Amino acid sequence: MSRIKGISEELLRSGINVRINTRGFSMFPFINTGDRITVSPEKNPAIGDYILFKKNGQMVCHRLVKIFEKGGIRYYQTRGDTHFGLDELILADQILGKVIKIEREKVSLKRRILILTYPLLSIGSLNALVITLLMRVRNLFAFKKS
Repeated sequence: MSRIKGISEELLRSGINVRINTRGFSMFPFINTGDRITVSPEKNPAIGDYILFKKNGQMVCHRLVKIFEKGGIRYYQTRGDTHFGLDELILADQILGKVIKIEREKVSLKRRILILTYPLLSIGSLNALVITLLMRVRNLFAFKKS
């Protein structure tokens, strides 16, 4: 997976648009888990744009909420739409590009839940809890259909 991220980053730094599958819920409802975003390597985003940036070795897509200069350095402030707090400030060299297109895939609720909880499933007791909850949700919907 990190190899694909590295290729995407190199393509953007070379001036080529990339399409990326999303994961997470920080941008809900505008960008959902399983959506595809097309990112342009544009380096001059405006406030309100969704930008893709690199933070702690990860690619993150959040909304740009503020741009300011301090001591001759330009800072960018971002925030996930579902987050109450602001992200740490980023610099221009961390910005990989701007989201120019969002493609919504028809992904079932069960699939979205699995994608979101996958990192947590390595914790044994949580794994059992999630599977039990998913089975109850499935049974509830199956009961309503009949």
